[in-house]
Amino acid sequence: MELTLIGGFVIILAVVFGIASHQRLVQSIIFFSSFSGTAVLNFGDYGMAPDVVLLSSLLLTSLLSGRLVVPARLSRDHLIIGCLVLVFTSIAGLSSLFNGAAHGLASLQVTQTAYLLFGICLTLVLSIEFTAMEQIEAGLSALRAGATFISLWGLFQAACFYTGIEYPAFLLNNSKSHFADMYDQRAADGVVRIASVATEPSFMATSLMIFGAFGATVIALDPLQRTRSWTVPVVLTLMTVALSTSSTGYFGLVVLGLLLARRRPMFALTVFASVAVVGGLWLATVPAAWDAFYNMTMGKIDQGSYVERSTTIGPAMDLFARQPWFGFGWGADFSYSIVTIMLANVGLVGSIAFLFAIGGTLVASASARKKFGPSNSNLTVYAEAAETALLVYLAECVVSGFKYVVADFWCLWAFAVAIPSCLTCLAEDLRPPVRGSRDLAAKVFSG
Repeated sequence: MELTLIGGFVIILAVVFGIASHQRLVQSIIFFSSFSGTAVLNFGDYGMAPDVVLLSSLLLTSLLSGRLVVPARLSRDHLIIGCLVLVFTSIAGLSSLFNGAAHGLASLQVTQTAYLLFGICLTLVLSIEFTAMEQIEAGLSALRAGATFISLWGLFQAACFYTGIEYPAFLLNNSKSHFADMYDQRAADGVVRIASVATEPSFMATSLMIFGAFGATVIALDPLQRTRSWTVPVVLTLMTVALSTSSTGYFGLVVLGLLLARRRPMFALTVFASVAVVGGLWLATVPAAWDAFYNMTMGKIDQGSYVERSTTIGPAMDLFARQPWFGFGWGADFSYSIVTIMLANVGLVGSIAFLFAIGGTLVASASARKKFGPSNSNLTVYAEAAETALLVYLAECVVSGFKYVVADFWCLWAFAVAIPSCLTCLAEDLRPPVRGSRDLAAKVFSG
């Protein structure tokens, strides 16, 4: 077992915030949720991510302080979605148990199932934590700060490469997990791919697009939010994705542009024209940038990750054809599409359960916005922003795989569940009493 330098810092945060500040501990989980290339502890070829340590501290301190038994006020839709998530979890768990009993489970399947259970636990816990407006604002501040740091560190990584300075990978790219060393890649001779604190560029781009999509939607829909604290991080995040040379990130930018264009076409055009200008400057100033851009886009059709990803679809569908109802258990397939991953691992039943849980989240959020929107404009905008970010993330997962081992998706899902729940509860508190009810109650209690 090896304690990393950043690991000591994270453990101190987990202890101090666990004792002194529950909210700061929640914020720390969100801040570190995308640090897939960072390890607190390395056990052989496994690196324990910061969010694992921080969530463990949150659960432990909540148990000791009695917070776990304090009832939280949740909307009916929140409870229904929680039940749907648990149904999916049960199906995934039973599929693994039955297949393990029949064929035996590989150790990799056990670890992948543990990742899935950890993520679901994180979604359920955080969605209950975000029961008040101030808690949601604090969580979004952490999401914004995390994206800003990841973007700046990614640009620092690029600056180190182009200036010849040695990149200090030992600080934040220290995980010994499989594929964690893919942060150091080249798009072409003389062009670095930006991965920042993630295991590889596509992981970073997918993580950044969570806040990029959320933040861009917020400033597109609400002129009052076009402040420096929102605008600068959004621009920085989208610019880093544009420079990342990740085709997954570029696809996410296109999906985000289409979603924003439905509501604010001129704003979407302005934002993405700015992103295009940044990309154009990069192509003009870096000699091999055109080769890199081609390699990461059209060049992938003939070679590279597109060929690698597409060849995983066939074996996944073969697994699905052999056991179509419940699949071969979580971790049996690692194809590069969330569709085939679900079908091969949990079959039709599990896939439908997951679809209902995600669809229920989006429907409940849209319903809360339309029904209670005027009562709280900030939460209404945040709810639509979470919907947009969730749709962008899932679209990326269709073409590049489901990155369930990273906590960022599970944090996003928690926001998407909790924000409309909070909106509904606040609207019900502001709802005027039914006419005559107060007089009736007075007569009943007066005898």
